[in-house]
Amino acid sequence: MARKSRTYGVETSQKPAEKTFLAGIYKRLSVEDGDSSENNSIANQRKLAIHFLSGHPEIRLVEQYEDNGFTGMNYNRPGYRQMLEDLQSGRINCVIVKDVSRLGRHFVMTSELVERVFPRLGVRLICINDNYDSADENADPAALTLPLKMVMNDYYVKDISKKIRSSITAKMDAGEYLPSRSSVPYGYLRNPKLVTFDIDPEPAAIVQEIYAKRLQGNNYNSVAKELNARAVPSPGKLRYLRGVSKDPRNAKALWTSQCVGKILSDPVYTGVRIHGKVKRDRLGLPKTDRPQEEWQYIEDAHEPIIPLDLFQQVQEMNRMEKERRSHFLVRETVEVDYRPLLKGKVFCADCGSVMGAVKRLGRPGTVPDIVFECRNYLQSQRTRCGIHYISQKVLMSEVKALLDQQVKTAVDVERLCQDVRKMPKVLTFQSASQQLLSSLSAKRKGVEGKLEQLLVDLAQRVIDRGEYEYMHTKYERQRDAIICEEAHASERINALEAALNSTEHWLKAISRYHTLPEIDRDVMDTLVEKILVYADRHIKIVLRYADPYRQLADFLQGVEEYAG
Repeated sequence: MARKSRTYGVETSQKPAEKTFLAGIYKRLSVEDGDSSENNSIANQRKLAIHFLSGHPEIRLVEQYEDNGFTGMNYNRPGYRQMLEDLQSGRINCVIVKDVSRLGRHFVMTSELVERVFPRLGVRLICINDNYDSADENADPAALTLPLKMVMNDYYVKDISKKIRSSITAKMDAGEYLPSRSSVPYGYLRNPKLVTFDIDPEPAAIVQEIYAKRLQGNNYNSVAKELNARAVPSPGKLRYLRGVSKDPRNAKALWTSQCVGKILSDPVYTGVRIHGKVKRDRLGLPKTDRPQEEWQYIEDAHEPIIPLDLFQQVQEMNRMEKERRSHFLVRETVEVDYRPLLKGKVFCADCGSVMGAVKRLGRPGTVPDIVFECRNYLQSQRTRCGIHYISQKVLMSEVKALLDQQVKTAVDVERLCQDVRKMPKVLTFQSASQQLLSSLSAKRKGVEGKLEQLLVDLAQRVIDRGEYEYMHTKYERQRDAIICEEAHASERINALEAALNSTEHWLKAISRYHTLPEIDRDVMDTLVEKILVYADRHIKIVLRYADPYRQLADFLQGVEEYAG
């Protein structure tokens, strides 16, 4: 019943405000939807959700998410990921889908989402066609059918996947299967209408040129260098320029000896199509390389770019070259191999790329060694960055020298750690911070008690709704300010332990390095962030604990400022 406030003389209503839900509509469509793709279309899913919202004024639409062309067994979908991020940030707290299969078709992962993740986040889930609304008190019967539907969806997509694989295998056997656009060999274009490859004139001419140069005795590397010098787009770059590949790395892809070698050994250029080099045994398993005896060869599948006799001549040259190289003297093994310790730690100081390790024999009579070189320089056929190389022995010598200096520093740092805990001003600071935290905690509990009493006063009509909201806002601001002060006080109390823990972690690592017969990877990861190599071969070692005094010094400075 409405009544007048004694304070303001205004009639107020005691009807509680209805909770507003911030909703996101999620839509998904993929090839696994088969004949029902029209009913499941993105547009139809949207219409169904909008119609549902028209009868639920307590739900406000905030965002729409969609994944078109993504299987329900893939949970790394962009729209799905964005929806989860918005749920975790609190931007939305309600998810609306046509049915539970739109969320996913994997039983375990979808069950985890529906039965654990959403309830933990306080999310309302509405599956329209499943007649399921998690906010409904009578939702239990529908909830019991969800796991069964999830199992059916899981088996459905696996069955569809099996049928698709069988269909593809049958088409391969009949020579009627074409790989995706991104898998078409360099020099050809996909012709789905005639189920074949068409010759791509300009790249095909480059393929013919590569074979001609090889027949003239040119090696793979010299062919790659010449093509790069003429700025001929490599296969990877051509796919990027045509929009087939979105990988930004292909924008600068160059010809390499490996790329040339692949073209010079691929029978596809004689009109043969090969299927089954890579396969997966069943849905959910990764693709694996298959032995050559399992490959499927389709003869005369498309127009050849290279005559068969020329291809065979080049293969014979390749075979003879391989045999000749097999008689080369095997390089001696290096005395010590530091690659396991330095892997991923050595960077070019100019371009920032990771430096790769190669074994070098050196001059006659010299001991072989491992050298780190700029990978960007090597992979670009020496067209990007510059020549950077350094011996692994020099690197390890510098690292050990720097860590030895750290060992000498450790004696003073350890003594400082012991002294800090006993300093009178530190003890006073810790005690004062603890007292402040206790005082703030008591003050916060007092304000929280006033907030609870407000509800009692409102229920007993001692105050009206306007008075309640005014005082409630005032006390909430006081409580939030106190909580912020409590956090700062806790930080001050924990600052000493944080500083000491960081320093003691460094001491432990240095101590372990000092006692080990040889440095190991664990010590390397703990102490060394990265090693930068410059063009003049001087190096800079970046340590994870560049200044072990730093955190302790910052803490002591804070103590001094408090005392002052």
